[in-house]
Amino acid sequence: MRISIVSETFIPQVNGVSRTLDRLVHHLTSQGDRVQVVIPRYRETAPPLPKNLEKSEWGGPSLPFYPEVRLPLVTPAGLRQTFKAFAPQLVHIATEGPLGWSALKAAHDLGVPTVSSYHTNFPQYLANYRLGFLENTAWRYLCRFHNATRITFCPTPSIRDRLAERGFRDLELWSRGVDSLQFNPLNRDEVVRRELGIDPQEKVIAYVGRLAAEKNLEMLLESWRLLPGREKYRLLLIGDGPLRPRLERCADSRVIFAGYWYGYELARLYASADLFVFPSLSDTFGNVILEAMASGLPVVAFQVPGPGDILREGETGMFAGRVDAESLARAMHSLLSRPEQLRAMGENARRYAERQNWKDILEQLRHTYQTIIAPDTP
Repeated sequence: MRISIVSETFIPQVNGVSRTLDRLVHHLTSQGDRVQVVIPRYRETAPPLPKNLEKSEWGGPSLPFYPEVRLPLVTPAGLRQTFKAFAPQLVHIATEGPLGWSALKAAHDLGVPTVSSYHTNFPQYLANYRLGFLENTAWRYLCRFHNATRITFCPTPSIRDRLAERGFRDLELWSRGVDSLQFNPLNRDEVVRRELGIDPQEKVIAYVGRLAAEKNLEMLLESWRLLPGREKYRLLLIGDGPLRPRLERCADSRVIFAGYWYGYELARLYASADLFVFPSLSDTFGNVILEAMASGLPVVAFQVPGPGDILREGETGMFAGRVDAESLARAMHSLLSRPEQLRAMGENARRYAERQNWKDILEQLRHTYQTIIAPDTP
């Protein structure tokens, strides 16, 4: 097959969308497919990509309130030429910004079938950037955009149901997997804990992800301040982003800002923690939850779409009873104060993550591509 993948975010950016698409690209090319990625042009150097992959990069400005997000300056006419040169049999559009819209128009003009995937709750994000008055407008745009494609892939059943209530049509599931060899409890490392200033007897609560307003991290810090006995614990924030200076001003000395870590080093940090906390209310999935579970960590989160589809209450972690700092602190304390339950839930989390296999998940998506390209093929 010849597949074009269009996204306003891609490697070397670090987020759930870019990492998921990177997995998809490597799977398709490993099966002998030709892949084109249509993406922004980044200043950072990207890691090597598969040989049978072509990049079409477009420059443009960054969002003023979210500088890591770039908006390529592109037109449907420009992308028509790009698609003509590559001759895709299907175009998969992963983001709904100017690049995604131009790709949708160009593919329709050329008669190339399109699919889309829903990765980010942008309407819900708007309130975090004082743009909540645009939420209904954003939903209307997204509904029109995705309904113009053959299929919209959703990461979880709850996101699929929420979109259906909003009028989105032709919704299918595309779940997420995890590399259980890379993310593994055996990577626990007392050396890396010492390097971060963590004493052997201290329990570590980890968060991994962007330090940004939409991740609800200010509530996490408030819950940290309410956590009983926190002199025995450390809060480890792995990641970076525009909210970091504000969080550092609010944090006490027992909060560690580790910045971005990658690959095996990131896996060591996960495994060297004792509990994972995911305070976000707006993520459509939460790839980091699976990485933490694969590393043998129970998870504390809110019971909202995304985390609510992954976490098993009382088996692999615990939901905070209400969406507030007190409930989040109570849930963390409940697990940290019961070491045997913490250990058992970590083992259950690991077993669950081992069943979330990327290869099977991506091959199912690839089969859907095939049925669209050649619907009459057995």
